[in-house]
Amino acid sequence: MIYAIISDIHANYEALSCVLKYLKDIDVNDIVCCGDIVGYGPNPVECIDALREFNFDSVRGNHDQAFLTDSLDIYFNEDAVVALNIQKSFIHRNEIEFVKKLPTIKRKKNFTFTHSFLDAEHPYKYVLDEESALADSDLNTKNNILFIGHSHVPQIYEISKERIVTTQRAHNGIDWELTPESKYVINVGSVGQSRDGNPDCSFALFDTNAMLLKILRFPYPIYKTQKKMKEKGFPEFLIKRLSRGV
Repeated sequence: MIYAIISDIHANYEALSCVLKYLKDIDVNDIVCCGDIVGYGPNPVECIDALREFNFDSVRGNHDQAFLTDSLDIYFNEDAVVALNIQKSFIHRNEIEFVKKLPTIKRKKNFTFTHSFLDAEHPYKYVLDEESALADSDLNTKNNILFIGHSHVPQIYEISKERIVTTQRAHNGIDWELTPESKYVINVGSVGQSRDGNPDCSFALFDTNAMLLKILRFPYPIYKTQKKMKEKGFPEFLIKRLSRGV
């Protein structure tokens, strides 16, 4: 069975369309999103509608969570708050109800999906190094493989029986064979707002029979998303960062 794992779309319809077109052509069995469908970008409604056509599963990210509350300043910097408030001005009740129903954790067979951290008190803690990856894997008691997003940086943390953590970055994509002896925390990167210096969108394919993981990087027409953001009054920093991959 082949799963497509995506994350951090951030209302970037051009990037999401590129990924979904590819997934449709290769006929994956299931699509799972590790959260943050909304936030930052100009097309939250279109992204939710596009994903619904694929009958996908998703967990709730921190931007999805903030979309449901008025206390946006608690969670984000000023630009992120401005972006969410712009999105709220044209979102529909159907999309709000959809986001409300998203769980924080989803499990399928032998692996787990969440936005970042499995600690219920600190679900949006960043996994950025070997120490935090080891702590997150320790919380994943039911399965050996945990898929996450949140940092927008695609990388694989492999944890041996001796609790030695090996980090594999996926700046230009990666193919990796998973072994049953190890545990894994896998950040699939961001579809809609890359932050590892490569502006291409990032997502993963996981073949559960062969235990093969691919993290792919695809270019998309960034200028189209930037044009929409400018027309809708999004902060300049959020517009420029897309083409920089930061």
